Amino acid sequence: MPPATSEVLEEPEACEQTLATGESLPQPATQKIFYGWVMLPLSMLVMMATSPGQTFGITFFNANFRSAFNLSQTRISATYLVATILASLTLPYLGGLSDRFGLRRTTLVAVTMMAATCALASQMRGVVTLFIVFTLLRMIGPGTMVLLANNTLATWFDRRLGMVSGIMQVVMAGTIAGIPVFIVSLIDTFGWRGAYLALAAILAVGLVPLLALLYRESPTAVGQLPDGSRHHTDEHAQRAAWGLDLQQARQHRAYWILLAAAAIWALIGTGLTFHLSAIFESYGLGIRQSTRAIGYLAAAMATTQLLGGFLADRVPLRWLVVTALSFISASCMMLASKNIQLLTLSYATYGCGQGLMTIIAGTAWARYFGRAHLGKIRGMSLTAAIAGSSVGPLCMGISVDYLGGFAPSLWLFAAVAAAIAFAGLWATPPQTPN
Repeated sequence: MPPATSEVLEEPEACEQTLATGESLPQPATQKIFYGWVMLPLSMLVMMATSPGQTFGITFFNANFRSAFNLSQTRISATYLVATILASLTLPYLGGLSDRFGLRRTTLVAVTMMAATCALASQMRGVVTLFIVFTLLRMIGPGTMVLLANNTLATWFDRRLGMVSGIMQVVMAGTIAGIPVFIVSLIDTFGWRGAYLALAAILAVGLVPLLALLYRESPTAVGQLPDGSRHHTDEHAQRAAWGLDLQQARQHRAYWILLAAAAIWALIGTGLTFHLSAIFESYGLGIRQSTRAIGYLAAAMATTQLLGGFLADRVPLRWLVVTALSFISASCMMLASKNIQLLTLSYATYGCGQGLMTIIAGTAWARYFGRAHLGKIRGMSLTAAIAGSSVGPLCMGISVDYLGGFAPSLWLFAAVAAAIAFAGLWATPPQTPN
């Protein structure tokens, strides 16, 4: 673990330059280490801590929920849908709070709330408390904490943002592969209520104190510049201060295309993951095979995230949007074909699309619309994503209960993803200073 900030940096000198906001842009001191390399693993841990609220963290509890509370596939999917929509509506406001109160404070509160929600989940007694827990898990995990982890990297990195986003998302791919096995093990050992208590303890005792000790608000707070740059330029000041507000961002077609891409990605991914066990049952396979499929998905994600992080710093992001959604559309067509030989390949193909979409989510909003109002803008994008994620499981549940299987919903998903992929060709960025 690197030394504390006071040991890493010498006292920064006064700087003559200021940002447009009036905040001083400090003269970087002689540096032994760029503190952004400490913030990167902290951001990774925050992203990993979203797992209890992610669909891949919830799906393996679903059989227990259905049994304990006597729920059908459609009813539990509908509960998840309404809770997720409600959670999504709070995110622009919560993103604005992170702009107002700072990333450090809001991150500590969010991780503490995730621990408390896991503790609450262990005490559920019926569908009402299940709904409350679903709402909180979705609002805090894939909503607020994902926003905070990505905005942390966007604060500390600029030119290297694609690379570090790729590194963080590779770790998240490993989390997607490992967490299901870990959760199943906890449930087998302690029961589903005990598993939630164990997750609460890990977050409260392990992560919260670590963040309190090491998290720093921004490079300026420790006398540094983004990327560890050693010299001030007008470009640094301009890029740090620039940013469209939400109303201005909405005037650009790229905003709406990126919003639609986020929504359909989340819709499809959540549907495929929420019904993962049921999909494999429809092929005559069990839960152990479904956890292995998550492993293939994660391996494909990791590969494309490394490549995507490299490309995001070098090629127009709209080409990544087109490629990512094409992969996702193809994966739905493979699953809809009901060919068991394509089952594993379909999840690996989806993993390629998801890997690229995570890089887009981590870089495009900051690069297209700036950092001045990034919390609120990214909060709106997460509203679209989480609202989309609420629809996917219900569509697939209705497809099974009323249309005879998953195929009708999968063909629909494939068509919509392909249409948005085509629209991605026009997702060019607004004019930015630089």
